[in-house]
Amino acid sequence: MPGSNKTERNRMLKANRAAGIGDEMGRIVRVKDPGVTLVCTICKAELKCTKSNTEMKNHASSKHGKANYEECFEGAEAHAKAIAERVSKGGGAAGGGGGKSADGLTKAERKKKADAGLDDLLGAGLAGAKSGKKGK
Repeated sequence: MPGSNKTERNRMLKANRAAGIGDEMGRIVRVKDPGVTLVCTICKAELKCTKSNTEMKNHASSKHGKANYEECFEGAEAHAKAIAERVSKGGGAAGGGGGKSADGLTKAERKKKADAGLDDLLGAGLAGAKSGKKGK
């Protein structure tokens, strides 16, 4: 009888401790990139730079009445472009691959393909079926 997932995990943790990697329990901790924070040149508020910079745009328009958030956060547009480029290449997305699997399809595309395959199977099964009652 093969070992359970818990047994396998404990085996891996023990090997990690013996190799001296990970924390004291042998767990490998993934450190997440903290991201870029920019400081408003007017009020010194710190905001995180994202792909769309919606918080920065809202801050500039509501707090300072600026139409362009670049006046408050210098270089924000360049950081946003870099983040968007990195995400589109799949380097910084949370899932790793930008939502695509190993076969290059998104979850919705895989589901649509599977549904089409099931429809084909169902259609093939129904085409060979006879209707009516036996023995009449």
